[in-house]
Amino acid sequence: MLRKLHTLLVLGSSLSAMTAAAQEPLSESATADASEDTSTDTTTDTTTEAASPSPAEPESTVAPAAEADSSHEDEAAVGVSGGTTAIASAPDFESPAAEEKAKKPWAFGFHGYFRAPVALGISNRPDPNDLTGDPHTQISYGPNRTVDANYYSFGYTRLQEQDWVELFATAKSKHAEATVGWMGYWLSGAGFRNPDAAWVPGIAYLTINTDLNVGKLKPNIALSGGAWWPKFGRFQKYDTYTLAQYRQIGEQLKLTVPFTEDITVALVQGFGTGRDGTYNALDPVFYQARVGANLIEYVHLQLNYKKALEIGLHQNMQWTMDPNLSLQASGDKSFTNVREASLVTFGAEVKVSVPRLGSFWVSPSLVTIKNGWALGQAGVEVSHGLSPAGLAENYLAWTGSPGDSTGSGRLVNLGFLYENTLANALGDVDGPAPAIKFSAFGLMVDSQFDLPSGSKIPWNGTTSFKWGADLEYNPWKWFGVTARFDSVNYEMNHPGYIFSAITGRLSFYSNFLSGERIYLQYSRYRYGDNMTLAGLWPWNAPLVAGSHIIQSGVYAGSSPDMDVVKFQADIQF
Repeated sequence: MLRKLHTLLVLGSSLSAMTAAAQEPLSESATADASEDTSTDTTTDTTTEAASPSPAEPESTVAPAAEADSSHEDEAAVGVSGGTTAIASAPDFESPAAEEKAKKPWAFGFHGYFRAPVALGISNRPDPNDLTGDPHTQISYGPNRTVDANYYSFGYTRLQEQDWVELFATAKSKHAEATVGWMGYWLSGAGFRNPDAAWVPGIAYLTINTDLNVGKLKPNIALSGGAWWPKFGRFQKYDTYTLAQYRQIGEQLKLTVPFTEDITVALVQGFGTGRDGTYNALDPVFYQARVGANLIEYVHLQLNYKKALEIGLHQNMQWTMDPNLSLQASGDKSFTNVREASLVTFGAEVKVSVPRLGSFWVSPSLVTIKNGWALGQAGVEVSHGLSPAGLAENYLAWTGSPGDSTGSGRLVNLGFLYENTLANALGDVDGPAPAIKFSAFGLMVDSQFDLPSGSKIPWNGTTSFKWGADLEYNPWKWFGVTARFDSVNYEMNHPGYIFSAITGRLSFYSNFLSGERIYLQYSRYRYGDNMTLAGLWPWNAPLVAGSHIIQSGVYAGSSPDMDVVKFQADIQF
C-alpha cells in the first residue's frame, strides 16, 4: 500500500509540473570536469547538468558549455521580509508583444568528444600451447591483461580507459533547446565489428525554460523531457558517481533562485523509467524485445556561495511494478520478489575552495538495496555499479543463486578530492609561478550483506578502498609531465585483494587547457596474491565484472601484466 501511495505521489508531482517551466538548457557536451589538465578551480558535478552521458568522460578540460540566456531587463521576483521568503507580487510574465520582440531564430550547434587509446600489456609467459615451456615476451591487448580497465568494477582507475565517442546535435532558441546524441564505445575501423558498441541515437531530450518576474528576485524554472543521463556527485578522478547517474527516459523540473549575486539555490525534481528486458534476434523483426520498466525518482537541493562553497543534498529511489521483468509464478525469482525490489539513496556533497589552501570536495552516501538482482541493467548508477543488479554483483555477493544472496544489503560510500596549484598556494595566480598542480583523492565503499538463512556465503560484508595522488608540471603551454600513484584494495579485512600502480605520462597539446591532447603513458603494477586474471571472490563471483569471460583460458589465475604502455589521443570540440 505504501509503495502504491509513493508511486501515485511521484506521478502526481510530475504531472503537475508547470509546462512553461524549465531550466538553463542542459548542454549534452562533455563536461569541463576537473582532471590532471585543469586549473585549481575545478569542481565535480554538484548541479543537475545532464553533461556528457558517456560511461567515461574526458579528463582534459575546456570551457564550460554556454549557459542559457535567462536574464531580462523587466524581471522581478520574491521579496525577503523578516528572514522569511514572502511573495511580493503575483508572477508578471512577459506580455505577448514582449515575447514576440524577444523571439530569435533557432541556432544549431554540433559538439562532441572522443578518445582513441592503444594500451599494450607486456609480460613474459610460456606459450598457451606449452605452459611448461620457456617464457617468451608477449605484447597483448591491455584490457585483457589488467584489472583496472573495466568501468563497471571498483578497481577502475582511469589509467586504462577504453574507446569512446560521442556526438551531439543541438537546436536552440531563447527558451528551448533540443539535443540528440550518438554514442559508441568501440572504434570498429581498427578491426572487427562490435554490433552492440554504437548507440544510434543514444539520447534525445528537450528543455524549455522561462524567467519569472516575482518581486526582486529573478528565478528561472526549467522543464526537461526525454532520454538523457542526469548526474549528481560526479567523482571525475575515477569517472564515477557518489550520489547517482540516471540512465533513464523521463522528466526533470528545476527551480533556480539567485537570492543575491553570491548566493544561488536550486531545487530539482525528477521522475523517469529505466528500460530493462531481453532481446531475441530469432523472433520476428519489431517483436524481438520484451521490455519492462524500472521506476526512478530523485530530488536534489543545491546551494552555491560564489565559487567558495557548494553544498548538495540528494535522495533517490528505484523500484518496479512491472511483471514483464519476471513472468515466473513462483520460486526465488517470482514477480512477488521482483515487486519487493528497491534501491534507496541518501547522500550529500560539499566543496570548499579557499585562496592559497586549494579546494576540497567530499561526498558521503548511504545506499540501501533489496533484491538487487531484480533491478537489471538500467536506472541508478553509483560507485561503479551500472544498476542495482551491478551493485549487487560488485558489493553484495550476488552469484545468481537467491538462496545464497538476493543482492540485498547496504552500502556506505565516501569520496574525497583535494586539489591545489603552486600559483594558488603562493597567492600568485597571474604571476610567473611554474604551472604545477597537485591532487589527492580516494573512494571507499563499505558493504554489509543481508543474506537469507542457510546462505553459504562465508563473509557478511566487504570494505573496499582506493586512493591516489598525482602531480603535473607544464613547463610549456604545449607540453605536460604527470606522475601518479594509485592503490586499490578490494577487501581491507582480508589480505591479498590489493594492487597498486605507478604511472608516468607525457602530454602534448596545441595550447594549455585547449581541450585536446595526445599522450604517451607507462604504468608499472604490483599485485596481491588474490588479484589474478579472472580472479574470484570466495563465493565464486568475479572480482572484476566480466573478467571471467574476457580473461578466461589458460592464463586464468595467473598474475596480470605488470607493465602497460599506452598511447592515446582525445579531444573535446
